[in-house]
Amino acid sequence: MMWDKATDFSIVDLMTLVLTVVGGAFALWQYARTNRQLAARAAADEIEKFGSDEHVKLAFWLIDWEIGNVSYVDETGTRYKKYFTPLEFHIALRHHSLLRSQVRTYDASKDPYRIARQAEGKPFDDLFSPVEKYVRDAFDTFLGRLERVEGLIEHGVVGEKSFGDYFSYWLELIGDKTESHFTNEKRATLIEYINDYQFRGVIRLFARYGKDIETDRSSRRAEDKAVSDYPAQSVDAVS
Repeated sequence: MMWDKATDFSIVDLMTLVLTVVGGAFALWQYARTNRQLAARAAADEIEKFGSDEHVKLAFWLIDWEIGNVSYVDETGTRYKKYFTPLEFHIALRHHSLLRSQVRTYDASKDPYRIARQAEGKPFDDLFSPVEKYVRDAFDTFLGRLERVEGLIEHGVVGEKSFGDYFSYWLELIGDKTESHFTNEKRATLIEYINDYQFRGVIRLFARYGKDIETDRSSRRAEDKAVSDYPAQSVDAVS
C-alpha cells in the first residue's frame, strides 16, 4: 500500500481543525458561564443594595406608614428627627413648578414649615423644607434603583418572577387603588411624581406585573381639572 502524503496531511489538518473548534467551543462555554456567574452576583448585589439603601428604606417607610418621625440629614450633614404628616408627603412630592399653596388638599394651618418661616418673615411658598428635600432625594434614589432593576430584568440578569415575588407587597400597594393605609390620594401623588419626572423604567417595571401607573396618572389629571378652580388658601391665612 502506497503512503498518500496528501491524505495523511488532510487527516492531520482535519484533526487540528476539530480540536480547535472543540477548544474554542469550550472556551466560549467557559466565558459564557463566567459571565452568567458575574451577572448573577451583580444582580444579587443590586437587590441587596436595593433593600439596604437608607433612602429606599425611608421611601418604603413613607409609603407603609401614614404619619411618624422621619430621620433625615440636612445640607450641612446634621441629622434631625422630624414629625412627618400626610400633607408634607404631598408637598414634598409636588412638581417643583407648583407652590405649596397649590397642592391639593392644602391646609395652611397644618404646614409647619410655612408657619415657622412666616413667623420669621421669610419666604416659603415656592420652597421645599430641608426634610422635604431629603424625602425627594429618597424617592429619587428609590425610583432610580427600580429603573436599574427593570434594566436587569430586560437583559435577563434578574428573573421577572423572582423580583415580582420579592417586591409583591409594594407592587400591589403602589400599583392598585385600595382602601389601605397608603391612601389613594398619596398613591396618586407618588404616581404623578413618577410620571412628571419621567421614571420610564419604573412605569415599564410595573407594567410587567399588570400595573398601569401611566394611565392612572391621566385619570388623576382629569380629577385635578375638575377642581382646578378651587381657590388655594391665601398665603396670609396664618398670622
